Amino acid sequence: MGTYRITGSRATEIAADIESAVATGDLAPGGPLPPMRALATELGVNPNTVAAAYRALRERGVISTDGRRGSRILPRPATTAREAIAVEITDGV
Repeated sequence: MGTYRITGSRATEIAADIESAVATGDLAPGGPLPPMRALATELGVNPNTVAAAYRALRERGVISTDGRRGSRILPRPATTAREAIAVEITDGV
């Protein structure tokens, strides 16, 4: 996971921190997340709190979870800025 330290004391805070780290590139696509119990111990929260954060991230498509194999950051969805799309629009459209 590198040197990034996940922070937060509520599920929403933990999920927001992870999502922000993914958006900025601090957590790379394909990279593993710490096991839920280990992260809960590190943050001093109940494991259910981390489980709720991971569930929210999974539902938003940020991470994938695979039981004992752990959780990983998903690749970013393919997006293209509108300005980068070269679409010719004919008159009358």
